[in-house]
Amino acid sequence: MRLDLCRPCMEAKKKTHKLSRVAGGKDNKITCAGCGRRRFGYTYEARRKERRDQTCTAEQK
Repeated sequence: MRLDLCRPCMEAKKKTHKLSRVAGGKDNKITCAGCGRRRFGYTYEARRKERRDQTCTAEQK
């Protein structure tokens, strides 16, 4: 999914999603999908990160 995000919201979203910037160039004035504020930011393609299975690491030890 495509999201317009400011830098603070991008940093927070990066923990749970894999983000790749869609448009290059300078910052654009966007309305952030995370906080709803009008800020400078980028359009990102967001995909959920794969969850690591905790049972695999316990069995291997």
